[in-house]
Amino acid sequence: MPKLYMFYLGGNAGHSNIEVHDIQFAVCDDYREAIPALKAAWFGDADKIHIDGWQIVEWADGYDVYVREAGEHTAMPSEHAPHLYFVNVGGYRAGQLEEAHAFGLFAAATPDEAKQKALQTLLTDHVQQHKDNLKDVDNLLRLDRIGKHTIRLTPNPHGKPAEIGFQGYLPI
Repeated sequence: MPKLYMFYLGGNAGHSNIEVHDIQFAVCDDYREAIPALKAAWFGDADKIHIDGWQIVEWADGYDVYVREAGEHTAMPSEHAPHLYFVNVGGYRAGQLEEAHAFGLFAAATPDEAKQKALQTLLTDHVQQHKDNLKDVDNLLRLDRIGKHTIRLTPNPHGKPAEIGFQGYLPI
């Protein structure tokens, strides 16, 4: 049965002097099925892309995460039902040149609610939680549909995130 995977990709981009990263999502039965799509989505040098880590997303922020094929008979969520959001926040530490980033998955009815949850949880010990172009967070992505699949949430306050499936260096 297909599952939602979150991939942390790394590599070089053009004349970059340090490794750059991206997050991508895919729905598949096995992480290897996502490799062609991950390569196609990579913005950097095609010969330097690698997976730094992946995790199956079955639970996030008090909700079980379900994947359904589009068109599969499921009730439409109500207008105020929570959606799954990926949020990336930036921040700084005194005496450190680099900007820190942290990301997470949040269940929220609106983008603003997801942003507020992220800002209350991520990089709270950093100064100047990053504001980019007057936005509260760097990236906010609503995960309702991945390819031909829809993502639905069901309350489960006792769940917990899945273990990380892979962490390391895996050239693809």
